[in-house]
Amino acid sequence: MVAPALHAAEYSIDQLNALVQQAQYKQALSTEGNNSAALTNDLNATDDSPSTTDNAASTPKNANAATDHPNTTDFETQKPPQKVPTLRDRAFKELMDKISPLTPEQILHMRQQEDKTQQAIATTPNTPPIPVSSTLTVDLSPGITPPVVRLASGFVTSLVFVDSSGQPWPIADYSLGNPGDFNIQWDKKAHTLFIQSTTTYSSANLAIRLAKLDTPVMISLVSGQKYVDYRVDLQVQGRGPNALAPMTGDALPNASPLLLNALDGIPPPGSQELEVSGGLGRAWLSGGKLIFRTQLIVLSPAWSTIASSPDGTRVYEMIQTPLILASHNGKPIEIVIKGL
Repeated sequence: MVAPALHAAEYSIDQLNALVQQAQYKQALSTEGNNSAALTNDLNATDDSPSTTDNAASTPKNANAATDHPNTTDFETQKPPQKVPTLRDRAFKELMDKISPLTPEQILHMRQQEDKTQQAIATTPNTPPIPVSSTLTVDLSPGITPPVVRLASGFVTSLVFVDSSGQPWPIADYSLGNPGDFNIQWDKKAHTLFIQSTTTYSSANLAIRLAKLDTPVMISLVSGQKYVDYRVDLQVQGRGPNALAPMTGDALPNASPLLLNALDGIPPPGSQELEVSGGLGRAWLSGGKLIFRTQLIVLSPAWSTIASSPDGTRVYEMIQTPLILASHNGKPIEIVIKGL
């Protein structure tokens, strides 16, 4: 008996597989000669019986139920088998935990926190001090307040001693009042001291003996200020061992604070700046006097007061004149002053 025609749209895959297995089973029986009539009738009865139709009709419901519940036995059997960790695997994991107990993410986070900590430690609690370079007059007369040098922890300050002519005045010896809070470097030959404060807030005094000068130079040291002196030119009123011969007269007049400020490039208060030809200096008109700052040696007109620095810069106070004669590398040159 021929099996009824099947419509794939009405059956699920499981139902189709069952029908195919039935057909293969019947073909095997006929090949082996076991096609008994009773067995064939039973198979045909099974094919033609309405129970098969009922079973087929009910099977899609079971398929839908399987679809609605994916956690079925067939789905679980499709999962790959999990590897059971061996004793070697556990030993390797324990060894890696001992060698590198932190993950790469944790190590990176730790390095970032360490960098932030170092940055916080290096940051000063206050604004860094402002560097200043200045010239101070040292007056050895009794009752005069000694000059003050401002220092800061982590900053080196140089003290340069010169005489009235701007020439170096060698240092013979020095004595520091608070060696624990200040550090001084000196090669025992030059006219320069290098001072550094080792604490944030401290104060002391410093006594310097200059060569061939009986009176010591006293200086006050203070740290933790808003400004820090990077370089201080201490001009001692007098002639040192290396003093130049005077250009006019027998002595060099003492420089006024106005000239010392001009030596540092600070214009005199209430002055009018004038134009200098060739850019050979700066000039100001102050109180009816001409203040001329240059690195040249003025030959004419005669100046009344002069202030010099170790780098060769000079400030002259003279009468008002539109023309100045100066020496440049041993040759006389004319400098025109405009704006008078």
